[in-house]
Amino acid sequence: SPLSLRAGNYKVGKMCLEPTSFKVKEESQFKSGEEEFVDTKLMTRLTYTLDEISGSLSVGGNGDITFTEEDGIDYAAVTVQLPGGERVPFLFSVKELVAKGNSNQFGGDFSVPSYRGATFLDPKGRGAATGYDNAVALPAASDAEEFEKENIKSNAVLKGSAVFNVAKFDAATGEVAGVFESIQPSDTDMGA
Repeated sequence: SPLSLRAGNYKVGKMCLEPTSFKVKEESQFKSGEEEFVDTKLMTRLTYTLDEISGSLSVGGNGDITFTEEDGIDYAAVTVQLPGGERVPFLFSVKELVAKGNSNQFGGDFSVPSYRGATFLDPKGRGAATGYDNAVALPAASDAEEFEKENIKSNAVLKGSAVFNVAKFDAATGEVAGVFESIQPSDTDMGA
């Protein structure tokens, strides 16, 4: 049943998001093939759930709702494994989510922080805020275009989006249950 709330402003607390599956967009093995989402195996143990999320919920006179995430454990490091054995790390996130819609379904964009911080150093000692500027055998060639992608590190915040569907609403307790689907970038290896 949909949310049945009168127009006004509400506080949401103790929101929990526990994914039941993860899929990764994989490039086709064929030149003209299409990318597809493939099933993965979760490698992270019990630390992939987002919990204690709180925020504000406003309900308009026409029933439109807006949820704004404000606090809580709103991102978590997760690693999944593709069928071929490749592991994909990412931050599962709903940080700064602003979701709009109606009492049955709402969705919106959120921020995905960099999986690695600015002080993370790659195996050659290069980082975004610390470490070497480059790491090549011939220093004169270090600024060559072919090394630029590896030498310039970025920990930019990227964007993701999520859609939430309300399955149950208990007016007596204020509890809401439902399902969600989230699409977001994985680790970018700091731009490399």
